[in-house]
Amino acid sequence: MIVLVTILLAAAALAWWGARRGRTEAEFFVAGRRAGGWLVGIAGTAAAVSAFTFVGGPALFAAAGAGSLWIVLSAPLTGALQCWAVGEPIVALARRHGVLTVPELLGTRFGSAAVRGAAAIVVLVGCIATLAVQARAAAVLGERLLSVPGPAAALVTMLATAAYATSGGMRVSLPTEAAQGSLMAAAAVLLAVAAVAAAGGPMAILSTLERARPELLGPFGTVPPARAWAWWMLFCLGTCAQPHYLQKFLFLRDAAALRQLPAVLTLALAATLTVWLGLGLAGAALVVDGRLSLAKPDDLTPQLMLLVGPWAVVVTGVAVLAALMSTAASLLNLAAAAVTRDLPAALGFLPLRLAWARGVTAGSALAATAVALISERAVALLGIAGWGFFTAALLPALLVALAWPSATPPAVVAAVATGGAVDLGLEAIRATLPPGLEPGLAGAAVGVLVLVGVSFLTRRQTPGKGQEPWEMSWTFTG
Repeated sequence: MIVLVTILLAAAALAWWGARRGRTEAEFFVAGRRAGGWLVGIAGTAAAVSAFTFVGGPALFAAAGAGSLWIVLSAPLTGALQCWAVGEPIVALARRHGVLTVPELLGTRFGSAAVRGAAAIVVLVGCIATLAVQARAAAVLGERLLSVPGPAAALVTMLATAAYATSGGMRVSLPTEAAQGSLMAAAAVLLAVAAVAAAGGPMAILSTLERARPELLGPFGTVPPARAWAWWMLFCLGTCAQPHYLQKFLFLRDAAALRQLPAVLTLALAATLTVWLGLGLAGAALVVDGRLSLAKPDDLTPQLMLLVGPWAVVVTGVAVLAALMSTAASLLNLAAAAVTRDLPAALGFLPLRLAWARGVTAGSALAATAVALISERAVALLGIAGWGFFTAALLPALLVALAWPSATPPAVVAAVATGGAVDLGLEAIRATLPPGLEPGLAGAAVGVLVLVGVSFLTRRQTPGKGQEPWEMSWTFTG
């Protein structure tokens, strides 16, 4: 309870500080576009990591072994891939046209309100789903580690995040996320080392698992190879379609800052991901030895920290809350922008005032908490589903259409809608799917085919004088 009270007090202080900032749309949605590479890189890692890493990752490792690592094996590539594949065009468009959101960027690139509206709907739905991961992790943390009811922990954490996110938007959230990211990286390394030591050290852990559960140590663990490769592809390519990642490119003060980002993102992410491996290995060995008993997979991190000691409980509580609050702040801001800026613009109306954005921020936090509390999925599976939805709906538009001169607005709208629909349909029957069929990847693949096919069914008219190649009208050839 002391931890929750501390969170509320800290959130109140941030809200008070932010009340005098974030008074313009540029301040509220893109932190005034004055950030450098180090600040954006650390904050971007904080938004990327989330409670999925601290709670879902170790739990998945204890169940699937080394197979779970295929989700994070792409980490050395993703920073450079983001900056090269989507970072450069996003920064160029943002600086030239002053766009504040990812849907607005796509709408500007294709000169289409329909593209902006379709992307805004995807962002809103995906943000609620991904926010639910954070709320679910807060509930697990509250029940298993803080001795408070899960619903209360989830509600307090989400509303505390909404409090400072509504006051100053990303002008407050960006430096807060950077501080949270630094704290998470340090805590992750410390907790990983402590957990491994509590289980007897690396050699004792490996000896225990080789004797009792050797399948966990194989290259794919207990995961079918096709599913492991699908996870790797999903989290490698999907990094280019997560709006809470890409949002950070809009904060940069100049394109030169992109040169620093790959190194900052990779180093910060590598440090934070040590908790996945360290807690996973130690927890799996302790479960085999009978020193840990889990009612549910998500109990692993809380139970392991109780075994390590009171100090580990406090550090874990702070780290997990920092992880979920940093991600939640970005997602809440994106949801507010989609409702108050992008959807009105797509329908031909002026953007709503910032007061509406603040109200939508709080409403999104409540909606996500409700989704989390009624869901029966583990944190790891919720995280994969949220990541997959963004990948399926937005990857064709951001990775292919953004750089392809022949892509047309009708094709982008069709790809976004089809990719998202395929993912949702397959998620509904995930338990019956073959191992290599990941809904997010399948949706993205179908979306790319639709993008190419519809683009060839449309033709581009000659641009007028002074127009960019994408600022033109489109007609169907058939």
